[in-house]
Amino acid sequence: MHMEDFEIIKQVLEEDKNKYALLIDKYHNELFKYVYNMTNSYSETEDLLQEIFFKIYKSLKKYNQKKASFRTWMYRIAKNYVLNHLQSARVRIKNNTYEYDDSINKSSEDIEEMAVKNDQINKVLGVMKQVLSPKHYEIMHLHYFSNLTVKEISETLMIPDKTIYKAIKVSVEKLKKEVT
Repeated sequence: MHMEDFEIIKQVLEEDKNKYALLIDKYHNELFKYVYNMTNSYSETEDLLQEIFFKIYKSLKKYNQKKASFRTWMYRIAKNYVLNHLQSARVRIKNNTYEYDDSINKSSEDIEEMAVKNDQINKVLGVMKQVLSPKHYEIMHLHYFSNLTVKEISETLMIPDKTIYKAIKVSVEKLKKEVT
């Protein structure tokens, strides 16, 4: 764990709650990308991210630096939270309570450029889903779209480093065969 994270967590737990904003600032963008890749909705990601950072804050005293780095622990919380949310969303869809997501129309980004970028990413993810096993897909997603290191993926998924390296190598080979 970065000494910086440890010091911030220690200060937050010692009642300097305002220091938590430093952790949010540090990890916001990368966690946003990770959650967005799972939800594919800008507004849903914004809402979930607020809830995830609140959950992390409430759980800080349970964090054990001997078991995992703060970053890995944070990703584990985010993954579980988003998966639970998506599962409950599936139930709501079955019960016809789904709401239309109008966030793309409210965005200040160039909508065409954003749509092309999302389309390209979705094509890559689609090929990955077709070709790879669910576990290999998750490993590739964490490595290439969330920029986690092999060690962090290993800690997050509780799989040995060597298995992660092998999964990435095998997955890249499968994807190369599919694309060429």
